[in-house]
Amino acid sequence: MSALSAPVAVAAPELPAISPVLRSHQECRTGSTVELNEKPWAQAQLRPERAWPHGNGAGVTVAVVGSGVDATSPALAGRVTGAGPDCVGYGTFVAGIIAAAPRPGGGFSGVAPGARILAVQATDQQGNATADSLAGGIRQAVAGGARIISVAAETAAPSDSLAAAVREAAAAGVVVVAPASTGTGEEVVPAFPAAYPEVLSVAAIDPKGAPALVAPGIKVDMAAPGVAMTGIGPRGNGLFISGGDAVAAAQVSGTAALALSYRPNLTGADLARRLRDTAYPPPGGAPHPLLGSGVVDPTTAVTAEFPTAEGKPPTIPAAVHMPPPVNPTPDITAAIVATAAALVIGAAAALAVIIPRGRKRRWRPAP
Repeated sequence: MSALSAPVAVAAPELPAISPVLRSHQECRTGSTVELNEKPWAQAQLRPERAWPHGNGAGVTVAVVGSGVDATSPALAGRVTGAGPDCVGYGTFVAGIIAAAPRPGGGFSGVAPGARILAVQATDQQGNATADSLAGGIRQAVAGGARIISVAAETAAPSDSLAAAVREAAAAGVVVVAPASTGTGEEVVPAFPAAYPEVLSVAAIDPKGAPALVAPGIKVDMAAPGVAMTGIGPRGNGLFISGGDAVAAAQVSGTAALALSYRPNLTGADLARRLRDTAYPPPGGAPHPLLGSGVVDPTTAVTAEFPTAEGKPPTIPAAVHMPPPVNPTPDITAAIVATAAALVIGAAAALAVIIPRGRKRRWRPAP
């Protein structure tokens, strides 16, 4: 058996925070001047670089539907179509989680550093989206040739237009990956478009493996790291800290790009199935209400061989286990608190327009 284990570093608390939305009086996000060489905790545990000899995302376009993507960071240079201003910075952060190139000297990199990004703005300047704006963004992403759509904004309100856009994307062989939930405190509710059956719905976990939100009954297909995450942002090459289900969805989208670059003939349905079936299983091995099929596993998603006969399990290269939970240090705790504070501020602004975005769940894996 092989178990992933690596020294874990989490974003230092001095990193500036990016929240999904801005308050009405906030100005556009300024650039960061912070540089770190430590490997973020999610990379240290999931180790997507093990898949890069097979496929690093080259030849795959991933659309980021959200607040826009600022491509001034060298980590995305030459690989963003539709780049433009990103006042909020969250869309740029999500794009970096998917496809940022490795930084000189080590540290943060995206899951699929060879992938291209198609930037699709579907929010207002503060980061607020509506069901119809997301529907338009998804349609634009499909028309732009994306095989994977990472939704970096969400809404609590469905619409016929959004449901139809999702169905059209699925019919075109496009995998739509989106944050599972939205809200804050006791008001956590299903997020759209993730609540639709055609969408791969993703929930965030923290360094201990605990889901970041508690909301039984919400559709969760799988999980991925999404708390105290390090990444790039707008206006320069500095690093930020952020999190949320949309950031977790970006890790799944990056993994999808890795698999598709190695297996370009996969259909959208086969790619989504591969992501679910190769995830690190939840405690007990059965689907979990807050984790779905488990936590994304980039390497196995690329290398697992599936038989042609339906109903048979995939052939996994080696028995794998989710890495052991991290024992938080004071720096880790401070980083998580900083991220949570930023997201609560953002959620308060979004709630004013009925698009809440807080992040708070509890669950602990069995030892």
